[in-house]
Amino acid sequence: MAERAKKEAAKRPTQTRRRTSVRRQELIAAAARLFASRGYYAVTVDDIGEALGLSGPALYRHFPSKEALLVAVFDQVIENQRDQVRGVLSDAADPPAALEAMVRLHVKFAVEQRENMAVWRQEFHHLPEADSWRLRRAQRLYVEEWVHVIHELRPELNDAGVRALVHGVLGLLQSPSDFQSGLADEGVINLLMSMAVAAVFQASTDALDFPALAAKSRSAVRSA
Repeated sequence: MAERAKKEAAKRPTQTRRRTSVRRQELIAAAARLFASRGYYAVTVDDIGEALGLSGPALYRHFPSKEALLVAVFDQVIENQRDQVRGVLSDAADPPAALEAMVRLHVKFAVEQRENMAVWRQEFHHLPEADSWRLRRAQRLYVEEWVHVIHELRPELNDAGVRALVHGVLGLLQSPSDFQSGLADEGVINLLMSMAVAAVFQASTDALDFPALAAKSRSAVRSA
């Protein structure tokens, strides 16, 4: 009996940490939803707690302030993106495979994490300066992963052209946080992936010859 009691006691800290981690994730998700729908200043700590049946004091056991919750929302966004893009890059056989995986990853994240993406866009200016600088740096490192891959695919473009292309593609892929199209998520993902890949391979810094491009596109559709 004594040995069993010891084992049970040893489990408790692990179980407590697991429950704490789950509750933190629930609070981050609830805060993201409320910040996205109402705006950061309109949401109170009590609002966030009530969404999960918690009192304000109970919430403070996990986060010292509403501002700390906002930082946690942003940290989760950039950490998830960074970790996942590193994973797909390590598995990709070549630059085209890397591009396909990165495009799919980013648009799926934008569709599945609409609230977090909306909060990032709307509320970033509310962050403390140190956190803003840290997260901007993490964001730049994420962009550099894209720059490296697209340099491989479009070597004729200079650095400024590649970076402009990357930012345009990322803006396109995360656009689901700006609108509800009425399409099913799978349709949105397929549509935006096809647009992003076309942009990577066809975008040019030269003057646009629209009639020629339109004729080429119609010919491609007819032959498909």
